[in-house]
Amino acid sequence: MRNILHYLISILLWILFGYYWYVVVERQISPESLQPLVILIGITVLGLVTTLWWIAHNKRIAAKGKRKTLMPPPIEPFEFDSLNRPILGPAMPRLKAAYMVTVSVDQGNKVYSIDREGDS
Repeated sequence: MRNILHYLISILLWILFGYYWYVVVERQISPESLQPLVILIGITVLGLVTTLWWIAHNKRIAAKGKRKTLMPPPIEPFEFDSLNRPILGPAMPRLKAAYMVTVSVDQGNKVYSIDREGDS
């Protein structure tokens, strides 16, 4: 949704930019044509300042090393897989610590098993 909003705002600003250039080019320089020119310059400067501020803001977040702490990842349930099959097997800490995990499907269940040689 955010990307669509960015694209929409960008397109609208480019249309406004083109319209004001059309207004400026069609008229001779006079007090009446200075207003669109000032608005055009203002929009351009505002867009540039906003972009530079956003870049600086992201750099500050990255410099603090808090980029990953802003939003914790969602907790994924380990009861069913994406096809809604029940998951059977050892607890998640054992699976994460195992050297090798075998995944199979048995009678509609997804079964995780730890290789005994690589069991840690």
